[in-house]
Amino acid sequence: MKFHSEVTINRPVKEVYRFTVSHKNLSKWIDGFEAYRAVKGRNRSKGSKAIHVYKDAAGKLEVNEEVLDLIPEKSFVTKLSHKNMDTRLEFRFLDQGNRTKIIADANVRLKPPIFNLFSFFMKSRMKEQQQADLRRLKHLLEASK
Repeated sequence: MKFHSEVTINRPVKEVYRFTVSHKNLSKWIDGFEAYRAVKGRNRSKGSKAIHVYKDAAGKLEVNEEVLDLIPEKSFVTKLSHKNMDTRLEFRFLDQGNRTKIIADANVRLKPPIFNLFSFFMKSRMKEQQQADLRRLKHLLEASK
């Protein structure tokens, strides 16, 4: 299943990119994000691997992250994996002077493949979660003026 979200933040692209990709800031804008543990490579550099820990009503969830590609101040692409799901997540950062448009595209594959039949029921919730995270990011960065 694929979904798309976007937000425009009234801050320069350099600042938005740096804040967004820093593992130190993930808990500030991603709902349920609790911890980041580096496994291989420099934190969030191309080819690096890490574990994200999320907490929700069901408990803790560990997700493997691999940074697939990045172009500073332009894009950041990761693969997030868990026993029930693989997600390719791409953030694009569009410089609009003192504003930055972030476009987030997610491609989620449920495991085992038969679960994809139920993705219709999950898609709107996952898209809303992604959009809510981007709104939180916008609020944080614009409040820090």
